[in-house]
Amino acid sequence: MASTECDPTADELREAAIAWLVRVQSDAATAGDWAGLTAWLEVSETRRMAFDAVERLSYDLDEEAPALIEALARPPALVVPFLRRARASRNAWPGRAIAAAVAAVTVMVGITGWKLSEGALQTFSTEPGQTRAITLADGSHIRLDAASTMSVRLGWFARNVKMGDAEATFDVAKDASRPFNIAVGDQRVRVVGTEFNIRNYDGVTKVTVRRGIVSVFQRGVADQPFVRLTKGMELVHSVGSNLSASRQVDPDEAFAWTEGRLICDEQRLSEIIPYLNRRYTTPIHLAPDVAGRRFTGVLELGDEKDVVRRLAAYLSLSMDGSDRQISIS
Repeated sequence: MASTECDPTADELREAAIAWLVRVQSDAATAGDWAGLTAWLEVSETRRMAFDAVERLSYDLDEEAPALIEALARPPALVVPFLRRARASRNAWPGRAIAAAVAAVTVMVGITGWKLSEGALQTFSTEPGQTRAITLADGSHIRLDAASTMSVRLGWFARNVKMGDAEATFDVAKDASRPFNIAVGDQRVRVVGTEFNIRNYDGVTKVTVRRGIVSVFQRGVADQPFVRLTKGMELVHSVGSNLSASRQVDPDEAFAWTEGRLICDEQRLSEIIPYLNRRYTTPIHLAPDVAGRRFTGVLELGDEKDVVRRLAAYLSLSMDGSDRQISIS
Protein backbone atom coordinates (compact mmCIF):
# COMPACT_ATOMS: atom_id res chain seq x y z
CA MET A 1 0.00 0.00 0.00
CA ALA A 2 1.33 3.42 -0.93
CA SER A 3 2.21 5.77 1.88
CA THR A 4 -0.35 8.45 2.65
CA GLU A 5 2.42 10.87 3.53
CA CYS A 6 4.19 12.79 0.81
CA ASP A 7 7.91 12.04 0.62
CA PRO A 8 9.98 15.14 1.35
CA THR A 9 11.44 16.86 -1.68
CA ALA A 10 15.16 17.31 -2.16
CA ASP A 11 14.79 20.99 -1.20
CA GLU A 12 12.95 20.09 2.00
CA LEU A 13 15.59 17.49 2.95
CA ARG A 14 18.36 19.99 2.27
CA GLU A 15 16.72 22.69 4.40
CA ALA A 16 16.19 20.21 7.24
CA ALA A 17 19.83 19.07 6.99
CA ILE A 18 21.02 22.69 7.15
CA ALA A 19 18.86 23.29 10.22
CA TRP A 20 20.33 20.23 11.96
CA LEU A 21 23.89 21.22 11.05
CA VAL A 22 23.39 24.72 12.43
CA ARG A 23 21.84 23.29 15.59
CA VAL A 24 24.55 20.77 16.49
CA GLN A 25 27.46 23.05 15.53
CA SER A 26 26.20 25.79 17.84
CA ASP A 27 28.09 26.41 21.09
CA ALA A 28 24.76 25.86 22.86
CA ALA A 29 24.28 22.33 21.40
CA THR A 30 23.22 19.72 23.95
CA ALA A 31 23.27 15.95 24.12
CA GLY A 32 19.56 16.09 23.28
CA ASP A 33 20.36 17.92 20.03
CA TRP A 34 22.82 15.20 18.99
CA ALA A 35 20.37 12.48 19.93
CA GLY A 36 17.69 14.22 17.85
CA LEU A 37 20.03 14.43 14.85
CA THR A 38 20.86 10.73 15.18
CA ALA A 39 17.17 9.82 15.24
CA TRP A 40 16.51 12.04 12.20
CA LEU A 41 19.36 10.47 10.21
CA GLU A 42 18.30 6.89 11.00
CA VAL A 43 14.93 7.35 9.26
CA SER A 44 16.35 6.92 5.75
CA GLU A 45 19.49 6.79 3.63
CA THR A 46 18.37 9.91 1.74
CA ARG A 47 18.51 11.92 4.97
CA ARG A 48 22.03 10.71 5.67
CA MET A 49 23.08 11.60 2.12
CA ALA A 50 21.51 15.08 2.39
CA PHE A 51 23.26 15.75 5.69
CA ASP A 52 26.61 14.48 4.36
CA ALA A 53 26.31 16.80 1.35
CA VAL A 54 25.52 19.83 3.50
CA GLU A 55 28.36 19.02 5.89
CA ARG A 56 30.84 18.70 3.01
CA LEU A 57 29.75 22.07 1.67
CA SER A 58 30.22 23.58 5.11
CA TYR A 59 33.81 22.33 5.21
CA ASP A 60 34.43 23.59 1.66
CA LEU A 61 33.02 26.97 2.63
CA ASP A 62 35.41 27.20 5.58
CA GLU A 63 38.32 26.55 3.24
CA GLU A 64 37.21 28.94 0.52
CA ALA A 65 35.70 31.70 2.69
CA PRO A 66 38.72 34.09 2.52
CA ALA A 67 38.87 33.91 -1.28
CA LEU A 68 35.09 34.28 -1.62
CA ILE A 69 35.01 37.32 0.66
CA GLU A 70 37.86 38.95 -1.27
CA ALA A 71 36.17 38.24 -4.60
CA LEU A 72 32.82 39.61 -3.45
CA ALA A 73 34.45 42.76 -2.08
CA ARG A 74 36.29 43.49 -5.36
CA PRO A 75 34.20 45.58 -7.82
CA PRO A 76 34.04 44.10 -11.34
CA ALA A 77 36.32 45.89 -13.80
CA LEU A 78 34.53 44.69 -16.88
CA VAL A 79 31.03 43.52 -17.72
CA VAL A 80 30.93 40.88 -20.46
CA PRO A 81 27.53 40.24 -22.12
CA PHE A 82 26.35 36.68 -22.59
CA LEU A 83 26.34 35.55 -26.21
CA ARG A 84 23.11 34.13 -27.60
CA ARG A 85 23.58 30.54 -28.65
CA ALA A 86 22.27 29.48 -32.00
CA ARG A 87 21.50 25.98 -30.75
CA ALA A 88 21.86 23.95 -27.63
CA SER A 89 25.28 22.42 -27.14
CA ARG A 90 25.71 18.81 -26.21
CA ASN A 91 28.17 20.01 -23.59
CA ALA A 92 25.63 22.36 -21.97
CA TRP A 93 24.68 21.58 -18.38
CA PRO A 94 21.44 19.60 -18.13
CA GLY A 95 18.66 20.99 -16.02
CA ARG A 96 19.49 18.76 -13.08
CA ALA A 97 23.08 19.98 -12.95
CA ILE A 98 21.91 23.60 -12.98
CA ALA A 99 19.45 22.86 -10.21
CA ALA A 100 22.18 21.16 -8.22
CA ALA A 101 24.44 24.19 -8.64
CA VAL A 102 21.68 26.53 -7.50
CA ALA A 103 21.02 24.25 -4.54
CA ALA A 104 24.71 24.29 -3.61
CA VAL A 105 24.74 28.09 -3.68
CA THR A 106 21.59 28.12 -1.52
CA VAL A 107 23.24 25.84 1.03
CA MET A 108 26.41 27.95 1.06
CA VAL A 109 24.39 31.13 1.55
CA GLY A 110 22.44 29.50 4.38
CA ILE A 111 25.57 28.29 6.13
CA THR A 112 27.30 31.62 5.55
CA GLY A 113 24.35 33.40 7.14
CA TRP A 114 24.52 31.06 10.10
CA LYS A 115 28.26 31.65 10.53
CA LEU A 116 27.71 35.42 10.37
CA SER A 117 24.89 35.12 12.92
CA GLU A 118 27.30 33.43 15.36
CA GLY A 119 29.44 36.59 15.48
CA ALA A 120 33.15 37.14 15.01
CA LEU A 121 35.50 35.19 17.27
CA GLN A 122 37.44 37.30 19.80
CA THR A 123 40.15 35.73 21.95
CA PHE A 124 41.45 37.27 25.18
CA SER A 125 44.32 36.11 27.38
CA THR A 126 46.59 37.26 30.17
CA GLU A 127 50.06 36.25 31.26
CA PRO A 128 51.02 35.35 34.86
CA GLY A 129 51.08 38.56 36.86
CA GLN A 130 48.82 40.39 34.39
CA THR A 131 45.10 41.27 34.62
CA ARG A 132 42.93 42.78 31.89
CA ALA A 133 39.72 44.83 31.73
CA ILE A 134 37.52 44.10 28.69
CA THR A 135 34.45 45.95 27.43
CA LEU A 136 32.41 44.04 24.86
CA ALA A 137 30.46 45.66 22.05
CA ASP A 138 27.15 44.88 23.83
CA GLY A 139 28.24 46.90 26.86
CA SER A 140 29.16 43.92 29.04
CA HIS A 141 32.30 44.24 31.18
CA ILE A 142 34.76 41.44 31.90
CA ARG A 143 37.77 41.55 34.20
CA LEU A 144 40.23 38.76 33.38
CA ASP A 145 42.59 37.59 36.10
CA ALA A 146 46.19 36.47 35.56
CA ALA A 147 47.15 33.42 33.45
CA SER A 148 43.66 33.20 31.92
CA THR A 149 42.21 32.56 28.45
CA MET A 150 38.74 32.92 26.98
CA SER A 151 37.00 33.43 23.65
CA VAL A 152 33.86 35.43 22.91
CA ARG A 153 31.30 35.48 20.07
CA LEU A 154 28.56 38.14 20.14
CA GLY A 155 25.97 36.64 17.81
CA TRP A 156 22.61 37.80 16.56
CA PHE A 157 20.66 35.48 18.85
CA ALA A 158 23.11 34.65 21.66
CA ARG A 159 26.35 35.81 23.25
CA ASN A 160 28.72 32.89 23.73
CA VAL A 161 31.88 32.64 25.82
CA LYS A 162 34.31 29.73 26.22
CA MET A 163 36.58 29.76 29.26
CA GLY A 164 39.80 27.81 29.48
CA ASP A 165 41.92 27.83 32.62
CA ALA A 166 40.80 31.23 33.85
CA GLU A 167 39.25 33.44 36.48
CA ALA A 168 37.07 36.36 35.49
CA THR A 169 34.33 38.65 36.73
CA PHE A 170 31.36 39.35 34.45
CA ASP A 171 29.01 42.33 34.55
CA VAL A 172 26.63 41.35 31.75
CA ALA A 173 24.56 43.95 29.92
CA LYS A 174 20.89 42.96 30.01
CA ASP A 175 19.51 41.77 26.66
CA ALA A 176 16.57 39.37 26.94
CA SER A 177 16.73 38.55 23.22
CA ARG A 178 20.39 37.44 23.44
CA PRO A 179 21.20 35.24 26.43
CA PHE A 180 24.81 35.19 27.62
CA ASN A 181 26.19 31.63 27.64
CA ILE A 182 29.51 30.55 29.13
CA ALA A 183 30.99 27.11 28.44
CA VAL A 184 33.31 26.37 31.36
CA GLY A 185 34.77 22.99 32.29
CA ASP A 186 31.96 20.48 31.82
CA GLN A 187 29.27 23.03 32.65
CA ARG A 188 27.34 25.78 30.91
CA VAL A 189 26.38 29.02 32.62
CA ARG A 190 23.48 31.03 31.22
CA VAL A 191 22.41 34.58 32.19
CA VAL A 192 20.59 37.56 30.71
CA GLY A 193 22.00 40.41 32.77
CA THR A 194 23.84 39.94 36.05
CA GLU A 195 27.20 40.16 37.86
CA PHE A 196 29.22 37.13 38.90
CA ASN A 197 32.70 35.64 39.19
CA ILE A 198 33.93 32.35 37.71
CA ARG A 199 37.11 30.57 38.72
CA ASN A 200 38.04 27.55 36.59
CA TYR A 201 41.34 25.75 37.05
CA ASP A 202 42.97 22.80 38.85
CA GLY A 203 39.91 20.69 38.10
CA VAL A 204 37.46 22.91 40.01
CA THR A 205 34.85 25.35 38.70
CA LYS A 206 33.50 27.94 41.14
CA VAL A 207 30.63 30.32 40.27
CA THR A 208 29.80 33.17 42.68
CA VAL A 209 26.87 35.57 42.11
CA ARG A 210 26.86 39.18 43.29
CA ARG A 211 23.76 40.39 41.40
CA GLY A 212 20.94 38.76 39.45
CA ILE A 213 20.29 35.08 38.68
CA VAL A 214 22.68 32.59 37.10
CA SER A 215 21.51 29.24 35.69
CA VAL A 216 24.08 26.44 35.64
CA PHE A 217 23.68 23.42 33.34
CA GLN A 218 25.63 20.18 33.39
CA ARG A 219 26.71 19.86 29.76
CA GLY A 220 25.59 16.64 28.11
CA VAL A 221 23.29 15.68 30.99
CA ALA A 222 20.06 17.67 30.68
CA ASP A 223 18.49 20.63 28.97
CA GLN A 224 17.25 22.05 32.27
CA PRO A 225 19.57 23.80 34.76
CA PHE A 226 20.45 21.66 37.75
CA VAL A 227 20.85 24.79 39.89
CA ARG A 228 19.90 28.47 39.80
CA LEU A 229 22.14 30.76 41.80
CA THR A 230 20.93 34.07 43.24
CA LYS A 231 22.77 36.90 45.00
CA GLY A 232 25.21 35.60 47.60
CA MET A 233 25.20 32.00 46.34
CA GLU A 234 28.26 30.07 45.21
CA LEU A 235 28.53 26.75 43.36
CA VAL A 236 31.68 24.63 43.64
CA HIS A 237 31.96 21.79 41.11
CA SER A 238 34.64 19.13 40.50
CA VAL A 239 35.10 18.89 36.73
CA GLY A 240 34.43 15.44 35.29
CA SER A 241 32.29 14.29 38.21
CA ASN A 242 28.82 14.69 39.63
CA LEU A 243 30.22 16.41 42.72
CA SER A 244 28.74 19.89 43.18
CA ALA A 245 27.82 21.92 46.24
CA SER A 246 26.13 25.29 46.60
CA ARG A 247 26.31 27.56 49.64
CA GLN A 248 25.66 31.09 50.88
CA VAL A 249 28.77 33.31 50.88
CA ASP A 250 29.85 36.92 50.95
CA PRO A 251 30.20 37.47 47.18
CA ASP A 252 32.61 40.37 47.66
CA GLU A 253 35.24 37.85 48.75
CA ALA A 254 35.23 36.25 45.28
CA PHE A 255 35.62 39.71 43.70
CA ALA A 256 38.41 40.82 46.06
CA TRP A 257 41.15 39.90 43.55
CA THR A 258 39.97 42.75 41.31
CA GLU A 259 40.99 45.15 44.12
CA GLY A 260 44.35 43.48 44.72
CA ARG A 261 43.31 41.38 47.73
CA LEU A 262 42.96 37.67 48.43
CA ILE A 263 40.50 36.81 51.21
CA CYS A 264 41.07 33.40 52.79
CA ASP A 265 38.82 31.53 55.21
CA GLU A 266 40.53 28.44 56.61
CA GLN A 267 42.11 27.78 53.23
CA ARG A 268 44.93 25.28 52.81
CA LEU A 269 48.28 26.44 51.50
CA SER A 270 47.79 23.86 48.76
CA GLU A 271 44.89 26.05 47.54
CA ILE A 272 46.49 29.45 48.14
CA ILE A 273 49.88 28.87 46.53
CA PRO A 274 48.52 27.77 43.09
CA TYR A 275 46.60 31.04 42.91
CA LEU A 276 49.67 33.07 43.86
CA ASN A 277 51.63 31.23 41.16
CA ARG A 278 49.11 32.51 38.62
CA ARG A 279 49.13 36.00 40.05
CA TYR A 280 52.94 36.39 40.17
CA THR A 281 55.79 35.62 37.78
CA THR A 282 58.32 34.06 40.20
CA PRO A 283 57.28 30.45 40.97
CA ILE A 284 56.53 29.58 44.59
CA HIS A 285 57.49 26.09 45.78
CA LEU A 286 55.56 24.65 48.71
CA ALA A 287 57.04 21.84 50.78
CA PRO A 288 54.63 18.87 50.79
CA ASP A 289 54.67 18.51 54.58
CA VAL A 290 53.16 22.00 55.08
CA ALA A 291 50.64 21.93 52.19
CA GLY A 292 47.76 21.19 54.56
CA ARG A 293 48.38 24.17 56.85
CA ARG A 294 45.41 26.56 56.88
CA PHE A 295 45.28 30.35 56.74
CA THR A 296 42.51 32.79 57.58
CA GLY A 297 42.98 36.44 56.75
CA VAL A 298 43.45 38.99 53.97
CA LEU A 299 46.53 39.06 51.75
CA GLU A 300 47.25 42.38 50.06
CA LEU A 301 48.57 41.36 46.64
CA GLY A 302 51.48 43.79 46.40
CA ASP A 303 55.13 42.80 46.11
CA GLU A 304 55.33 39.01 45.73
CA LYS A 305 58.09 38.39 48.28
CA ASP A 306 56.33 40.57 50.85
CA VAL A 307 53.10 38.59 50.36
CA VAL A 308 54.82 35.23 50.79
CA ARG A 309 56.88 36.49 53.75
CA ARG A 310 53.75 37.63 55.61
CA LEU A 311 51.97 34.37 54.85
CA ALA A 312 54.91 32.26 56.04
CA ALA A 313 55.38 34.35 59.19
CA TYR A 314 51.71 34.03 60.17
CA LEU A 315 52.00 30.23 59.99
CA SER A 316 55.46 30.16 61.64
CA LEU A 317 57.04 28.78 58.48
CA SER A 318 60.32 29.66 56.81
CA MET A 319 60.69 31.37 53.45
CA ASP A 320 63.68 31.33 51.15
CA GLY A 321 63.46 33.65 48.15
CA SER A 322 65.52 34.37 45.05
CA ASP A 323 64.80 35.87 41.66
CA ARG A 324 64.17 32.40 40.25
CA GLN A 325 62.09 30.72 42.95
CA ILE A 326 60.52 31.30 46.35
CA SER A 327 60.25 28.39 48.77
CA ILE A 328 58.01 27.89 51.81
CA SER A 329 58.81 25.12 54.27
